[in-house]
Amino acid sequence: MKTRTKKWASAILSISLAAVVLLAGCSKNNETSPPGSSGTNANGGDKFDSLPKDLSISAFDRGAVSSDEGTYEENRWVKWMQEQSGINLSVVPVPRNQAQDKLNVLIASNQAPDLIWEYDRNYIGNLVSQGVIQPIDDYIDQYSTTYKQYLQENPDLKPYITFDGKIYAMTTRRTISTVANHGLLIRQDWLDKLGLKTPITVDEFVAVAKAFKEQDPDGDGKANTVPIVGYTTRDIYSAMFGTDVVDWYLEDGKMKYGPTLDRYGDALALEKQVYEMGLADKENFTDTDNSRAKQLWTTGKAGICLCQWGNGTMTSMNRDLLTNNPDAKPVAFEPVTTKYGKYGTYQETPAYIYVTFNKNMKNPKAAIEYLDWMMDKGWFSLTYGQEGVHYKLVNGIPQKLDADKVKKEVGYANEYAVLRPQEEKPEDLLIKAAQDPLSQQIAKLEVDSLQVVMKNKFRRDIPYQPNITEINELKASFQKTVDEIRAKTVTQSGYSAEEGLADIRKEWNRLGGEKAEQLAQEWYDGNKASFK
Repeated sequence: MKTRTKKWASAILSISLAAVVLLAGCSKNNETSPPGSSGTNANGGDKFDSLPKDLSISAFDRGAVSSDEGTYEENRWVKWMQEQSGINLSVVPVPRNQAQDKLNVLIASNQAPDLIWEYDRNYIGNLVSQGVIQPIDDYIDQYSTTYKQYLQENPDLKPYITFDGKIYAMTTRRTISTVANHGLLIRQDWLDKLGLKTPITVDEFVAVAKAFKEQDPDGDGKANTVPIVGYTTRDIYSAMFGTDVVDWYLEDGKMKYGPTLDRYGDALALEKQVYEMGLADKENFTDTDNSRAKQLWTTGKAGICLCQWGNGTMTSMNRDLLTNNPDAKPVAFEPVTTKYGKYGTYQETPAYIYVTFNKNMKNPKAAIEYLDWMMDKGWFSLTYGQEGVHYKLVNGIPQKLDADKVKKEVGYANEYAVLRPQEEKPEDLLIKAAQDPLSQQIAKLEVDSLQVVMKNKFRRDIPYQPNITEINELKASFQKTVDEIRAKTVTQSGYSAEEGLADIRKEWNRLGGEKAEQLAQEWYDGNKASFK
């Protein structure tokens, strides 16, 4: 599961990708097949059979590979994938927090891997528009068995991987724990000590944070607590007001872009209020790798975490917190009510990872063979490790034998399991977790957190975003402006949220926002009949 602060390609996207398209158009490589073409040659044989089974794939570098395990490029699991799949696989890691920017640079320099993947459908749409990736309908039909059957059995996933009438990606269905994403945690022991109740309104949220700052909830006699930390703060504040900074919404039947709405102005106002009252970490805007949020939470200096429901990073953070302070009682709580009502924190669409084929890929048949193997066998071991070493089966569910060993030796391997036909129930988390008391305590917290997160639906007015070149280009350049104005609004005294929203709208219109809204409306009117 990705830590879901949604990333957008920077303004370099249009320039760099246009450049690579131009370069690709000028190059002549007899070994590269035309995008989306079949593998039949003039003699009736398969032209890909004579090519080496060489394949490269991107992977998110989250800094999770220990030195004695190797690197993201070379480790036990890369070697295992090569041996088990029969594919000469190479891994191209990109930093998670700058993944799209790094991929753009690789694409522009003609060094991008054969398989490029992301969680973000909008980014995939950009690659389609720029001609960087190729349609794969013919490859699936001609070479796939496992994935072709999976797609037939899950037809509702097809619209998410279809652009301009062609399939451009392979994906699998998310489990409930990967649909759930962002969430909120609060220190129940701090609430109890100060005689406070869990906040249910935005005013109560601010009041509780203020008490956490002023009333020494950690009992060390020092004014050193930071009430609110997190690495998804922007998205959570926006979601509580029923908007987002990168999505389109229907307001009175009209397509409008999230950060131009009054709702986003109100989210900015709350974030600014919290910041000016000293209730949020002042280093939040520079904490690009989340290290500051982790430090404050795990050392017991923070009372509210705007993070994730559990799993992955949050699992590790809670393990460290409870190891350092066994008396801590982190619990999940629901998003608070605003004047617009009550909305859930960010939840993903059904499609999981989008795996795409570089247009310059030499052997798409080998790629299909590899991804079919991943669907058949590879994903399970990459997710859970080796039976008898990392897990044992309990009622068919893999149960961790040693949480620390699994974290070190298997945790990073999840990055390679790009397609996984996994099924899951919330209660499975208790079985999957190691059986030591701490692991079970964290698993119980995560079951509770998952149930809390899924109680309230994230506002999503349309199932997926329009893929229109003019809109994609505008959003790519506009996102930087939104981020800059948000930072200025929150941190600069004398500059109000109202002024920030006005400047966002001014820049939106200057860049062609009205035309984008017209195109989005036409797209919606033409597609709404197919939305469920």
